[in-house]
Amino acid sequence: AQIERVFAAASHKKVWDHFTKAQRGRTIEMWKKQADEIKAIELEEHLNSGGDDEMDLSDEDDGMKKKPRFDDRIHVIKEENDSLRCQLEAYKNEVDLVRAELKAELDATEAKLAASMKNVQALTQQLTDSIMMGNCERTRVMELEKRLEKVQSSALSKENGCKDDGSSEKSSPPPLPVAAPPPLPPLPGKLVESDAKLIGLISMFLHVHPFGAGVDYIWSYLQKIEPGLRPADIEALLAQFPSLFQQELSGIGANMERKWVISVFKPRDSS
Repeated sequence: AQIERVFAAASHKKVWDHFTKAQRGRTIEMWKKQADEIKAIELEEHLNSGGDDEMDLSDEDDGMKKKPRFDDRIHVIKEENDSLRCQLEAYKNEVDLVRAELKAELDATEAKLAASMKNVQALTQQLTDSIMMGNCERTRVMELEKRLEKVQSSALSKENGCKDDGSSEKSSPPPLPVAAPPPLPPLPGKLVESDAKLIGLISMFLHVHPFGAGVDYIWSYLQKIEPGLRPADIEALLAQFPSLFQQELSGIGANMERKWVISVFKPRDSS
């Protein structure tokens, strides 16, 4: 330890009075070798004796500390080494497992990819065959269409030739006299909208009363719809259309009644 301190001091301080530069370098190297040899000898003696020698740490340390035995340190290092070796083996096993799993997944993926490629090739071949068959069918259809057009054109030319021959041989018949259309019947007089409405209402009323009704009875019904209507107007309207309405008389003398009935549904006499 003293030699090391002297060596450290000599390394830092420059003694120009006693040594030259070359001498100082050689002396320092010699001291360093001697210090290393002495240190190695002390360490070997300590290992052989197994004692509890103490080592100086520095001049500034307050006291000397006890150094643990070398055997204990070796034992601790061995235990740490064994623990590290076990951890390394565990890591190796995990790496092997992960590698095996990845290889299995890679093999499965490659197998699926190969199957997919085969399917794609088969579909591509089928598509190519279908396209070729479609082209052949299209060519055949075009040929048939051309043949059909030729047949149709030849048939039309033959028909036109036959018509021309027939028209040249036969003479056209003389035109028939056109008969004049019969004269239209004269249009009836225009019917006022109000009269048409009254005729419809009276027809419905008399249809509900098949045995007839008097003018007053009809007027009492129509007055609710046409307030300004009079019985004389109703009777004049009924007499204006004898083909629709007929007047029937019943009773004798003062008990005679006149009723109007609808006659459009009655059968006409053949005479």
